[in-house]
Amino acid sequence: MTIQMPERRWLVTLVFSIGAATMASLLTWHFAHRETVECVVYDTLRPVSALLADDRKIIDALRADGYAESESAILESYVARIRRDGVAKNGLMKQRIDMLVNNNTMVLAYVSKHATHARTAAFKTAADKFRDYAISFRDRWQSVFEIFMVGGNLPAAGPSFPAEFSDAVSAELHSAT
Repeated sequence: MTIQMPERRWLVTLVFSIGAATMASLLTWHFAHRETVECVVYDTLRPVSALLADDRKIIDALRADGYAESESAILESYVARIRRDGVAKNGLMKQRIDMLVNNNTMVLAYVSKHATHARTAAFKTAADKFRDYAISFRDRWQSVFEIFMVGGNLPAAGPSFPAEFSDAVSAELHSAT
């Protein structure tokens, strides 16, 4: 059985149409997937950048007001001040530290949401360090009043903000483009 000329054209047209439809479907899927990933990256990392900038302003304000020489000494400084001046006179400092803890909690939520989409190993490592820092800072902050009430002191070595975290967030954000 030989295929005649009109049937061959029909067969070629059919094969070409299937190939074109398949290619169009794959391209559509590829661009939709890429756009979805970019949306997830921007929806998680842009707020993280804003929260980190807010944290920096809070820490700078605490330093400017003479509450702490270093970031890791903020809680120790707060305990010393409430012992000396009382809790009521250090309300602004308490509010600022509460804001730091709340911002860090929100950053942790965004980082956890982004973890499955992380593109760089540097971000994953820095995110783990930030997670440890934020949890340690929050736990220390939650124990401040117990320590104050019993007359104790916080351990001298407070958690230090992982310096590479802000850079890792920026690099991860720019890797999505």
